[in-house]
Amino acid sequence: MIMSGAKEATLAQVQMVDIHGTHYYDIVYTHTDDNQTRQARVGKEAIYTDPQPGDTVRVAYLMNVVTNVQRR
Repeated sequence: MIMSGAKEATLAQVQMVDIHGTHYYDIVYTHTDDNQTRQARVGKEAIYTDPQPGDTVRVAYLMNVVTNVQRR
């Protein structure tokens, strides 16, 4: 469990989701220090513009919840 902090990762899948007019991204990613595939849903404001599979990113956490995704 990651209480807070950030880790490097690579995006495997990215899909924009529209729920009642609010946009989210469903992402699937793997941290560079392990091979466990993880997934998260983040708000459009919590991720950079036009994320793509294969992008190297930094995933920020708070209480094991993804709070931000930045391109590296």
